[in-house]
Parts: sequence; C-alpha cells; structure tokens
Amino acid sequence: MKRPALPGWIARPAAAFGRIGSVRRIRAIARKELRQLWRDPLTLGFVLGLPAVQLVLFGYAINQDVRHVPTALVDHVKTTVTRRFVGELEATDAFRIVRRLDDEAEARELLQSGAVQAVVEIPPDFARSYYRGRGAEISILVDAGDPIVARAVRTAAEGLAERHNTGLARSGLGPPGSIGNLPRARGIGAAPELVHPRFLDVAVIDLYNPEVRTAVFVVPALLGVILTTTMILMTALALVRERERGTFEFLIATPVARAELMVGKIVPYIGIGLVQVAIVLLAGLALFRVPVAGSLLDLAVASAVFIAANLCIGLVISAITSSQLQATQLSFFFFLPSVLLSGFMFPFGAMPAPARWLGELLPLTHYIRLCRGILLRGSTLADQPSELLALVALTAIGFAAATRLFTKRLS
Repeated sequence: MKRPALPGWIARPAAAFGRIGSVRRIRAIARKELRQLWRDPLTLGFVLGLPAVQLVLFGYAINQDVRHVPTALVDHVKTTVTRRFVGELEATDAFRIVRRLDDEAEARELLQSGAVQAVVEIPPDFARSYYRGRGAEISILVDAGDPIVARAVRTAAEGLAERHNTGLARSGLGPPGSIGNLPRARGIGAAPELVHPRFLDVAVIDLYNPEVRTAVFVVPALLGVILTTTMILMTALALVRERERGTFEFLIATPVARAELMVGKIVPYIGIGLVQVAIVLLAGLALFRVPVAGSLLDLAVASAVFIAANLCIGLVISAITSSQLQATQLSFFFFLPSVLLSGFMFPFGAMPAPARWLGELLPLTHYIRLCRGILLRGSTLADQPSELLALVALTAIGFAAATRLFTKRLS
C-alpha cells in the first residue's frame, strides 16, 4: 500500500534537516580521520615528508651532466705538447686525473676494477709523429658500461682534438693539406712527412660495452633494484603480519631468543632472493644479451650479502611499525632514495657531494658497482673489496638494530 505523501509544509523542513544531519555526520567522520592521521607520526611523515624528499632528490641530486670522470694517465713522452694536452683535457671538466702511471697493464687493471672510468694513453712515438705531421694519436679507453659517461668522454675528447687542430691551422703552423690548407711555417729541421691531414687524433675506445647499449647498463643494476623492492617489503611485513593475524603470541611463548628469531626470519628469504637473481640473470641473457664476463660464484656471494642487508632493513621497519600499511609506506620511503642515489639511473659521480655521501650509506649503491663489475668487466670480489666490506658492515648494523628494536611483547 502506497504511503501518503507528507504535506509540503512538513516534507520541506524534514528534507532540509536530513541534509543538515548528513553534513554533520560527514564532518564528524572527516574530523575523526584528521585526528587519527595527526596521531600517527609515520603516516603524517609520509604525507608531509615524501613531497619534500622527492623535490630535493629530483631537483638537486639528479644531474646528467658528467663531470670529473676519474682518469688514469699513461704518458710515455712527457713533453711540452703532451703536458699541454693533458692540461686542456682536465680543463674541459670532463676528466679528473687521479693516477699517473708508466705501465699500461696497471692502468687497465684499475679500469677493470672500477677504480677509474677512463685511461689516457700517450704512445712513445707521439712526439715524432706530431712534429713530423704524421697524425699523432692519443688513445682514451673508457668504461662504456655506463653509456652516459662513455658519450660524455667521447664528446669532450673529440671536441678537444678538433679545437687543437683548428688552432694550429689558424696560426699558420699546420703542414700542407692540414685544416685550412695553410702553408707550412719555415724553420729548421726535416719537412713534415704528411700522411695524415691532422696533427692530432684522439681515438676513444669503448670497453665492456662496445655497442654502448643501454640495456647492458640497466639490467645489472635492475637486478639490485628488484631485490631491494621485494626483500625489504617481504620482511617489513613479516612481524607486522604476525601481530595482525594473532600469531605473535606463539612467538612470545617460545624460548627463541631475539637474535635467533631474526636469523630464522632472514634465512628463507636469502634462498628466495637467489632464485630471483637467477631468473633476472637468465632473462637478461636471453632477451638483452647482457654479458657475463666474471664468475657467477662471486655474483652469488655478493648477492647473498646484499639480500641479507636488505632483509635486515626490512626487519628494522617491521619492528618499528604497527600495521602493514605503515610498513609498506616506510618501505617505499626508503626505496625512492635507493633508486635515485645509487647510480641506477644517473651517473653517481655527477651528483653533488652531499647526495654521494648519502648514496654511500645505501646497500644498493655498492651492489650495483659489484654487479656491473662482475658481469661487464669480469672483475672479482678481490678487485672491489671496499664494496663487499661496505655491504657486510651495513648488514651487521641492520641486524644489530633489528635485534635491538624487536621486543617479545604485544604492546
């Protein structure tokens, strides 16, 4: 039976009162949510701190302008011309001479170990070829595992050689057939035996990634990024999930010590992480033809230590959070700086000094160096001991912090 409609003088005030009541209820719920957010420091920090962190990282730390590439110099001549050329090379700000050597083999070892990213070699016959107009050549070996650095080195070196030859031609000192076709200056000595139209040539040789493919640069680093994402998140949710499911009481009742519990939480995930390493490595070989120049055993050892470091960080997050949402938020808060400051996407040396200092505290930074060195350059763990020791130290610090922060009680 259809209900009779209310008179208009009753229906209109009732509808208005209903709308007012709805607004009041919505306002009460909104006030409650704001108070809850204010009382949750982790969520509040995530909401207010993440935009500031993103602004600083993207605006200040990220820089693709490559400067001061660590370079080793092998000068077999040591004449005025070579010293001037080296000075001009450093004046471009693309190179920073960190080692001056007499042995080419030692310089190549430094390049392979990652201590330098470029090697400038001046051959013994440079002076004779230069002064006789026979096209003196300087070789620059560059680690092309980072295509951005390789392209910057090539651009700076070839531009410097072009300016050098152009300057000689304009001054009238160039031999017949040189740039500008200017006549040879009169002087004492043998006439130039010109077989090359340029006084100076710079040959830039790309090592470890001769095709300068971006995939070769990205895939080894992507291995570390994937492990960082999955390992931290899985252990960050481990203890929190136990609390939310009500199984935490069983852990409290057991005689297991805190350190034993932390080790028991870590060990299974190390095996899972190594399986992920194998999957990514096989996919990189099949899809992107990423080379494996070094030992897979060295890669496995470095990966195991890196996985343990990330798992310890995840346990620290799990120990200081009270819900899975908080653990996920804090994991993402750690993940963003790791990706941007580790050299995964941008040249590490191009970042400002404070950003590099912060990047050295991140396990991903050291693992990317180890991974690229082993896969691309064929280096061993003995060639990069500081990177492995840094990972071990970060693992020990993370484990000690997680053990200290974890308490076997409900509140």
